[in-house]
Amino acid sequence: MASKDVELGRVTAVVAEQVVAELASANRVLHSVGLGEVPDYAINGGVLLSTVRQEILSLSEVRQMVTLAALWRLWAKGKNVAAMHPDMASELATYRLGTLPGQLFRNLARHPNLMVVFAEPPTVELSVGDGGKGRLLAILFSGRHAPDKLLCLTSDQRMDEIAVAVICEPLAEDGTPLPPPPGGTTPVLEFCHLSIPARTGDKFTAEELALRIARKSGQEKPTDAQRAIVTRALQVAVYLCSSKADIAAAPAPRGKAAKPGKQRRWNKPESFLRLGWRLGPRLKAARVRAQEARRSAAPSTGGTGSAGGWRQYTHQRGGHLKTVWYGQGKTLSDSRLIEPYWVSEDLLDEDGQAPEGIIRPVR
Repeated sequence: MASKDVELGRVTAVVAEQVVAELASANRVLHSVGLGEVPDYAINGGVLLSTVRQEILSLSEVRQMVTLAALWRLWAKGKNVAAMHPDMASELATYRLGTLPGQLFRNLARHPNLMVVFAEPPTVELSVGDGGKGRLLAILFSGRHAPDKLLCLTSDQRMDEIAVAVICEPLAEDGTPLPPPPGGTTPVLEFCHLSIPARTGDKFTAEELALRIARKSGQEKPTDAQRAIVTRALQVAVYLCSSKADIAAAPAPRGKAAKPGKQRRWNKPESFLRLGWRLGPRLKAARVRAQEARRSAAPSTGGTGSAGGWRQYTHQRGGHLKTVWYGQGKTLSDSRLIEPYWVSEDLLDEDGQAPEGIIRPVR
């Protein structure tokens, strides 16, 4: 029987295969209607899409497919995939974000155009289309540079923005995946696009990025779903920018087996990384321990404390992501994941339980 890690790896391969197939299908559609060169213009030079004949595809369809095909072509240069461990994904989702410096996100050059795939896709509210429930499958990071906002690798020195595609699979009302469209083999995925400033001097919050998305769709304020998607993408991006992130290389897992007589379209990624495979379970165990200690500890009703002050009851403070500046003139940035830590940990008993009734001295 396969271990949990092996099963998670296989699930990740299936999810990654589904995402890559959707991106590649946009590329094939453009080729089939004689527009196969257009995505290259989104990378190497601008093109006026209004000059494209619209007998077969509408302008909005062409725009969407050009973006997806260009993202696929750039990703295919390195085929970098990171599998996010479910425990790590759950932990990151609890971390608050303050004001972020744009220069921090230039650290995404360490793994150019990385596709982060969730080994157990969490359920989210869809932020595009008609809304509803969906599964967050992957987040794909690319670069963009001025003046024409052309797409590029995140390792490109010209990059001044991070182009993020948050990829979700819509779900039916009963929580099951929607059936494929007529003639298709996989359900159509939904893509939420956002940009992260990445220049020195840029500063922003998750709310400000969500507001940009809202204004593009003609709204005055972002929806809760838009805020959640932006926050999730930033939490993942900030962690990826840390030089101490729990990222380890691993063999690429096998995806779905091809049906008899059919050739597989899935090409194994050149670089398959495990994200949070070690740290995620450890953080989950610490959180469980904190919850158990919180339940066992009675409210503080007084007791003996140190002579110089008072002792807080034993509890765990939550972790967070922190930007760290270093180098000459503090011009370089890195991020650190500050793990949850215990207050008054020495008061825990041998079983890791909090004592009954601490901890404030009588004054």
